[in-house]
Amino acid sequence: TLFSATSAANFGDDENGSGLQVWMLFGFLWLLRLLLDHLSTLSFAIDRRILRPCLWLVGFLAIASFSLVMPAFINGRLAIRSPILGDFSETPLYLTSHNFTQLLYLIFGGIIAICVAHSNLRDEDRQQTEKVILLSAIFISAWGLFQFFCNATGFPYPDYVFNNSGSASAKGFMQTLDIGVGRISSVTVEPSEFAKSLITLLPLTFPAWLKKGSVISRPIDRLITLLFILLLVLSTSSTAYFGLLALAMVTVLLLLRTGDLSLKRAFNYSLFAVAATAAVIAAALMSIPIVSDIASTAVLDKSSSGSGLERLMTIQLAFQYFQKYPFLGIGWGSAGAHDLIVKLLSNVGIIGTIVFLGAMGYVVRANWRALEKLILPVNISRWVWLLALIVFLIISAATEFPLVFGNFWLILGMTIATSSKSVYSRLQSPAPQPTPIKE
Repeated sequence: TLFSATSAANFGDDENGSGLQVWMLFGFLWLLRLLLDHLSTLSFAIDRRILRPCLWLVGFLAIASFSLVMPAFINGRLAIRSPILGDFSETPLYLTSHNFTQLLYLIFGGIIAICVAHSNLRDEDRQQTEKVILLSAIFISAWGLFQFFCNATGFPYPDYVFNNSGSASAKGFMQTLDIGVGRISSVTVEPSEFAKSLITLLPLTFPAWLKKGSVISRPIDRLITLLFILLLVLSTSSTAYFGLLALAMVTVLLLLRTGDLSLKRAFNYSLFAVAATAAVIAAALMSIPIVSDIASTAVLDKSSSGSGLERLMTIQLAFQYFQKYPFLGIGWGSAGAHDLIVKLLSNVGIIGTIVFLGAMGYVVRANWRALEKLILPVNISRWVWLLALIVFLIISAATEFPLVFGNFWLILGMTIATSSKSVYSRLQSPAPQPTPIKE
């Protein structure tokens, strides 16, 4: 699910091309195998332990599907402006194949999330999935380091290996800052998506630091934490820096909830972390000129840069579409916006947005209420994936809903799997005692 810039097949020309992402191909093959397995037993029901969150998700998919009546209803009466800054061209809105393609992406992702949840209800299955995911994240981090080496030395970067998508939006490996520094996107479409992938998988390594368990081993998991943070810093992505801040805050909040961290210790640790981080940043800014240039270009000047202005423009335009058609929006896939909420409002209106937020709220609330001390494997997994989902949603609220990428659907599926109260109760209930024999 992390290889968003890697295609199994490409279609169309360079400007209007698209690619079949590798994760979709393997996801389809996995779904096909599940289908054949269930055909042999004629069992297709969703496990009742995760039925409610899955129904919420299915409800959102149904509303997104129904929203396609809006482009047909509008029938060219609304002009959609180009999302490119400085391009004032407009296109009349009609129901096109693009709407159906985007809807299929959404439905496919939703099905993947439900199947991931259904396949990870047992501790053994969930731990195996977590290990595979972490190994994948290690690989894309190593490839990101290789890309950094190529940028620094001028060695030719072999983009044809993992950055072979025919989509124009997948050329993030070519991005450079205004000061000429090459950015790191690894196997993802752009640096911000690379940062989002690493940030949301960082929690898998946290139990090793808390001495509550590990995915591979405690020493290796701790080294992986440092590797991920290094790559996030090198990515020169404002999403990475904002995401690390959000991750730190939510981590403390969830540790307070489980009782593994007291309020006094949380305050002391937070104070020390803020002071140490500020000292390191200040020292780097004053002693290393290029760090100051990168910070100014990638973070401080973001709001006035072309990238920042373009993001704000897409949000403003999408909100205007919502104001004209507030109930169902203008149809799924009709408007783009670098903001989760505005994208939902413009595409599926108030109704679809409420259902989506209801689905996310249900999953978050169920996991929050079931959080306990990080002792049992299910409790550790629940804490990890709830942390990942909350941080992902926070970041997406300031960026975009990545419906065509598998990372979100994977995280959502794992969080749905850990939201089951019956699993929580069964694992913590005392073992049954033998019935005394009456004489």
